[in-house]
Amino acid sequence: MSYVTVVDDSPAGTVANLDRLMTEILPEPDGLVARYAGVADGKLCVVALWTSREHAEAFMRRDLGPGLRQLLGAAPTTPPRSTGFEVEHSRVR
Repeated sequence: MSYVTVVDDSPAGTVANLDRLMTEILPEPDGLVARYAGVADGKLCVVALWTSREHAEAFMRRDLGPGLRQLLGAAPTTPPRSTGFEVEHSRVR
């Protein structure tokens, strides 16, 4: 079942940093279907659609921390606050 993650204050901080993280530092994540990012209230928000919860959790657990450490020079002191949910209904136009 598809899975969505929502990070409402990404430690990457900017869209440019997110682009660098996802194109230069980290390999293409397994199971990533789509990613949307933008700034709201001065914070970088990232929404990602995954093929499964397992893919999302593996990326967050295995890849994201080391990638952020390489991008920022140090790992964030706390993991990004994220929410995830199984997709029960979707509509694509």
